[in-house]
Amino acid sequence: MGHSTFKTGLAEALGVFLLVFIGGSAICVSAFQGGGYGLLGIALAHGIALMVGVYMTAGISGAHINPAVTFGLAVAGVIEWGKAFVYWIFQLAGAVLGGVSVLAVYGRLVPKDEAPYLGTPFFTADGVGAFNIDAPKAMLVEALMTFILAMTVFMVAVDGARKGRQMFGICIGLIVTALILIGGPITGAALNPARYFGTAVVSGHLSQLWVYFAGPLLGGLLAALVWKFLLRTPEEGAAEVQ
Repeated sequence: MGHSTFKTGLAEALGVFLLVFIGGSAICVSAFQGGGYGLLGIALAHGIALMVGVYMTAGISGAHINPAVTFGLAVAGVIEWGKAFVYWIFQLAGAVLGGVSVLAVYGRLVPKDEAPYLGTPFFTADGVGAFNIDAPKAMLVEALMTFILAMTVFMVAVDGARKGRQMFGICIGLIVTALILIGGPITGAALNPARYFGTAVVSGHLSQLWVYFAGPLLGGLLAALVWKFLLRTPEEGAAEVQ
């Protein structure tokens, strides 16, 4: 692994670490305070963390900060598959480090037998609560929301007509905030395999792992295909649509 590859991977790990640590910590604080600042506060914490992570790492790694986004970009031919695999390794490593950090700070403040322990996204299918959903439906919800997120990334940060516009980080952070507001009560709105994996592997709550990997990856795949074959604007055509 060359220095350049390591540097880009490390940037991805840093971005994912910020998202997992700040997002998971926000959920822990809210639970410890008996509801705390609620869903809006949790959504904003994730959105702001992602926005900052995007701006921090965009110039180094392209600021994927999400294995599903990396998957979509590889499918669309924006990055090479070899580079995508390196990104996935660093993204998951950064996620685990984020999960360990959440555990170190908040592990004793929240009960281990209550979800979402350490802020791990989850869904329920036991007939309890307002949003009961089985695993296939939860996967589709995650896929739909990740599709929206990945399409936002493609259209504001990758597409030839929009690439380089400096508002892309704000747009990506805001769409994540909005998606958590509508999807948080249903699946936790992970939208990102690394966001789930980081706290799930540390807490041992891995029973729903396939949902939070398959759903976002499916969403990233669909976004890549829609952008590549239907919406992509080449660099030379960008001026015509600005």
